[in-house]
Amino acid sequence: MAYRSRTAPRVVGALLTGAVLGGTAACTAGGAAGGRAGASGRSDAATVAAVQRAVSKGTGLNSLSYRVSGKVPGQGSVKGKASFSLRPRVVEMRMTASGGVQEGEFSVRLVGGAVYVGGGGQAAAVLDGKHWLKLAVTDDGAGGFGGMQRQADQDPAVQASLLPGSDDVRKVGEETVDRVRTTHYAGVVDVAEAAKKPAGKRPLAGERRTKVIEQYRELGVSELKLDLWVGPGDRTVKFRQRARATQGPLDLSIRFLDVNKPVTVQAPPASDTVDPEQKLKEASRRLG
Repeated sequence: MAYRSRTAPRVVGALLTGAVLGGTAACTAGGAAGGRAGASGRSDAATVAAVQRAVSKGTGLNSLSYRVSGKVPGQGSVKGKASFSLRPRVVEMRMTASGGVQEGEFSVRLVGGAVYVGGGGQAAAVLDGKHWLKLAVTDDGAGGFGGMQRQADQDPAVQASLLPGSDDVRKVGEETVDRVRTTHYAGVVDVAEAAKKPAGKRPLAGERRTKVIEQYRELGVSELKLDLWVGPGDRTVKFRQRARATQGPLDLSIRFLDVNKPVTVQAPPASDTVDPEQKLKEASRRLG
């Protein structure tokens, strides 16, 4: 099974690209340096309350579609679109990466307890002409691909939940985003301090927030710059995250699209999919 060792880096690359998705991903800056410049002292209660209302609506979502673009540490520039639903639990990401170790188009689908990773012609070149690799998703993250499961449990709205905890969250001003009138808020978050603060009243939201913080720590991020654009009805319209990670700058902008609308994800045809687990079972039967 020579395809395994050659495909694994592409799988990991696709995961990081989507992340962060989710991917997903929430901070800013060409780096942490100069982090709190422009802050006007400690946050005022009205500003924090406005941001918290937007965050509360975001973390209560069951489904979301969004566009993402920017830079991911070690992966170069990325852009694409993603949709996810928590009930039923499905994810679909379509990403393009350039200027990094992994380049090209990648697709990730999570459906029916399995994650499918595709890379178009690139995947076909190493998968005997097939375009998708199927991986089992397990609760303990076995097999080295537990990140796929973590990604399915995260979303940009959860990443934005770190902003109200910033010591200098502030109102930047009124701005128009894609013809939508919004209020722009910003702040700097210390990752270590964020980990010490209460996660919130909803157990699931708290668990997802904790996983987001762990993800930033794994990237070597100590300080985040977060920007949030809030539109009518306290709905998040856009979110940006910037930071300096171990492997380079993180700078992702996420434009929220459809909220709480049905998300349907189809598993790729079995005839166009390589299933390593099934191949191992078949080999085991042949060997007795």
